[in-house]
Formats: sequence, C-alpha cells, structure tokens
Amino acid sequence: MQDQFKSLKELIKASKGKFFSITFTKKNGTERTINGKDKYFRLIKGTGSPATEALRELGYVSFVNRNKESWASAHCEAVKSFKCGTYTHTFI
Repeated sequence: MQDQFKSLKELIKASKGKFFSITFTKKNGTERTINGKDKYFRLIKGTGSPATEALRELGYVSFVNRNKESWASAHCEAVKSFKCGTYTHTFI
C-alpha cells in the first residue's frame, strides 16, 4: 500500500498545479473519475484542515474537485488510473 500511496502522491506533486484526472473505485463498488487539482485553494476554505491530515494517515489522497470546487479524496488502493496532460499511469 505504501508504495502506491507514495507513487500517487509523487504523481500529484509532479503535476505542479495542473489539472489531472483520477479514476478510482468508490466504497460501494462503482467507478468514479474526478478532474482535480492539487493547488486550487483560492475558492476552498480550510486548506489546513486536521481532517485532511487524518485522511492522509489512513492512506487517502486529498485534492480539489474542480467541478464542485470542494475537497475530494480517494483511497490509494482504490485508484485505478491517473492522467495529467499526455501522461497516463495505470495502477495494478
């Protein structure tokens, strides 16, 4: 789990504030794709939230859902793919 989490965090960091897409499986088994951004804080309050830190400790990656202008998170083990520009990474 840690390797995938580290890799996903590195991919998001490498996007350098650009928009990206994450496809993951939700708890109920359905698949979801979110267009997100790591550094899109201007419309989001509570960027230093303790809840965000707690999610990281549980293996979740938090990012901003650009369509809803709110925080979103995905568990690192549930992430299937990451896409930013022409780069696509598929997780096993």
